[in-house]
Amino acid sequence: MPPNDVDRLLANFETGTLLRPSVDIPNSVDLSRAVAHLSGDGTIPVGIGSEAMIGKLIGASEHIVFVVVDGLGMTLLETLPENSFLRRNFALELRSVFPSTTSAALTSLATGAWPSEHAVIGWWTHFTEIPGPATVLPFINRVTGAPLSEQGLSTEAVFPLPSRISSFDRSAIGILPVHLTHSVYSGYSLGKAIRRGYGSIAEGIDATLTRLSDASGPTYTYLYLPQVDSAAHTSGVGSESTRAALADVDSGLERLARDKPDATKLIISADHGHLDAFPPDPMLIREDDELGLMLRHTPSGDARVNYYHVREDAVDRFADAYADRIPDDVVLLTQDEIESLELLGPGIIPTRTRDRMGDYIAICMSTAVFAWSAANSIGPDMSRLVSHHSGLSPDEVRIPLIIAD
Repeated sequence: MPPNDVDRLLANFETGTLLRPSVDIPNSVDLSRAVAHLSGDGTIPVGIGSEAMIGKLIGASEHIVFVVVDGLGMTLLETLPENSFLRRNFALELRSVFPSTTSAALTSLATGAWPSEHAVIGWWTHFTEIPGPATVLPFINRVTGAPLSEQGLSTEAVFPLPSRISSFDRSAIGILPVHLTHSVYSGYSLGKAIRRGYGSIAEGIDATLTRLSDASGPTYTYLYLPQVDSAAHTSGVGSESTRAALADVDSGLERLARDKPDATKLIISADHGHLDAFPPDPMLIREDDELGLMLRHTPSGDARVNYYHVREDAVDRFADAYADRIPDDVVLLTQDEIESLELLGPGIIPTRTRDRMGDYIAICMSTAVFAWSAANSIGPDMSRLVSHHSGLSPDEVRIPLIIAD
């Protein structure tokens, strides 16, 4: 009897080809909770993971600067010279959450919760109110591009858990690219924090230093740097533009560490890593082919993870049809299997998250990507990007914790 998809996934976890999310291994949820405790959040309960160890490693400080370098996985970090600032101050390897995609990972960093709890489970997340997928960070309908606020979806409905920052007992400021300053997601994830925009990386560093020098009491500063992620998506992990972006981030953060006031702790991490995954023939499902006609809605998820809401009359035959059509480097799992494997986090998956998951969840185990073709969709097809993330490969999941006093 051939192995089922759960057994095949477990075999890849056993060999280390893929990395399984686990509360027993230091992760970005632990980091978020540790930073919250150090920033005076007295409402967050004591967790079961490595947050106490990470908090002790970081240590208390009057000023905390938390930098998220989008896309800075361990694989990219290890391309820097050993004497680079980021390599010299590397403290601990962490794992991202699954899916290892920006929307899910940043929301875990904002809330200190696993994706199963905060329910942001993909770059495209399904909402019954539409019904269909939304691109949650820009807060728009994936298919039509319409703002979610025009479709009856409030910020609280899309993001049911609050940001921890509003519970910090110190002055909080978020510094991010100017075009993100007034976004719905920035307002949600930064909570009570004042938002300030920047143009270049150097301007972001300057804004952070000015904020610290002007402080009259304990502070928390969040600095978001998406430049490495953008370069990797468009050009690939090993491209000249990605190397240049990484070098700019390294030198800028070294200047921040050098010029910051005393009693300032600089904490640097990432939301996920990157995997070059640009096959000439992505796994395409069209809305008018056999599999597409079995679906109630456009797939949600990401380029390497798909959630399928299947028509009631096709649920019993979808898995067999999918196996006949899609290569065996993809696993197709049910909601209950995802819960049993604890891929979205420990414990029971709440109903609100299950509603967004659909009937089946497909995960790429190789470098393959999914694509969807619908006549009325707008925007670029993510399968055309060079590098991707959202899967379970070491390149996507391994992220650093970097600490500078």
